[in-house]
Amino acid sequence: MINKIIRLIVILFIAIKIFNSSAYSQKLLHDTTYYTTYRDAITVRVYSIKDYIGFRFPAMSGAPDLKYRANANYNIGLGATYLNTNLNLSAGFGFINKGNDDKGNTKSLDIQLHFFPRKWFGDLTYVHYKGFYASPEGYAEPAANTYYYRPDIKTDVLGFDAYRNLNYRKLSFRSAFNQNEWIHKSAGSFLFGGGIYYQTVYSNDSSLIPSKLAQNFANANFKKFHYINFGPGIGYAYTLAFAKHYFILGSAIINGNINFAMDENGLITNKKTSFEPAGIFKGGIGYNGNVWNVNIDWAGDMVFVKQAGFSKASIFPTGAVRLMVSKQIMLKKPIPVISNIINGIFGTDD
Repeated sequence: MINKIIRLIVILFIAIKIFNSSAYSQKLLHDTTYYTTYRDAITVRVYSIKDYIGFRFPAMSGAPDLKYRANANYNIGLGATYLNTNLNLSAGFGFINKGNDDKGNTKSLDIQLHFFPRKWFGDLTYVHYKGFYASPEGYAEPAANTYYYRPDIKTDVLGFDAYRNLNYRKLSFRSAFNQNEWIHKSAGSFLFGGGIYYQTVYSNDSSLIPSKLAQNFANANFKKFHYINFGPGIGYAYTLAFAKHYFILGSAIINGNINFAMDENGLITNKKTSFEPAGIFKGGIGYNGNVWNVNIDWAGDMVFVKQAGFSKASIFPTGAVRLMVSKQIMLKKPIPVISNIINGIFGTDD
């Protein structure tokens, strides 16, 4: 199934590349009275990032839902933006993550690429997390001040989405996420597109539902739950610019997804097909100019999927929050090879 998803993502990516290249061949330029793009610069940044991921299995009426969360660390990183492409590297440090030991240890590999060619924006995501705790304190535990921790639970997420920015001449996401633009005037835009996601949650040891809570769940004996969903989405984005250098950006998209879900316990497999919504959110606030940018941005999504035997949908949120300080370094000429590769994928940017 994962190989099929990867092939579909590649096809969608190529389709966007062809469409985008055709658009740029017409030399469509943005309105510089609304924002300025620094093409002849490389943007360098230092940042702090906090990822989050979790899943929520609904209990029967009157009982609290089971909410698993990853105990992800705050990371500090360095990055750079050239044209419309980001490169970021980060690592966790013990001195900024003290006080989380009571929630257990989470190991992770998190790759989230957010790309912003002029007329489109999208996300390519792969994450792997191992080790989750149940929230709130005392849930599934005899002591009220302890967390139920499962070092054996893992999740993998692979997804791709892309959305058209209809008013790209006046609204751009890059000041918040690439830090290589300066927003001058407020603007809004409708968005439309779609995406495809696959996620699996599994344990090699025991059921994902704690045995002491089995009576609260219609299906309490499954070691693996996975789904694939896809569907179209529509939304809106708005950037408020004020006091010359400051901005607030927000966007929200609602997808209507067809979900194919399956849970397994090694002997029995249950399947469920449903139609449920999903939300994709982006936001940012900060200071921008022709040299320095300081901002906070957030990118996240929330998927709803129904499981066989459950009347309510399970919920799967994923995302990241970053605090960044960046600077524009002007270049005398384009960077050889790199600029040709980027322009070959996304088309010549303005």
